[in-house]
Amino acid sequence: MVRLTTAAIMMILATGAGPAPESPREEIARGRTLAYALCAQCHLNEGQGEKEGPMGVPGFKAVANRPKQTFGGIVRWLKAVPPMMPDHHLTQDEMDELAAFIMSLRKEQ
Repeated sequence: MVRLTTAAIMMILATGAGPAPESPREEIARGRTLAYALCAQCHLNEGQGEKEGPMGVPGFKAVANRPKQTFGGIVRWLKAVPPMMPDHHLTQDEMDELAAFIMSLRKEQ
């Protein structure tokens, strides 16, 4: 166990460094929860491919496996609030969590 002195704690607080970052698994789990709550009807249908589903939208596995898809690309797409999608007023953390979940569905290339 690491013990921090009062001076070390004060330095951490002064520099804005917070607690240790969460694990990727936790971020993915929160993203999965968000996806099932907000996006499942259109993007998480069984066997859904690139442009399939109730409204001709790609499944998240298809999105994750697009050539050259990146975490940042997904976040940029979400920030743009595409007109064909509902505006869920996502926070930056929520966008990051959704992107982490979607990218977790990517097959090894």
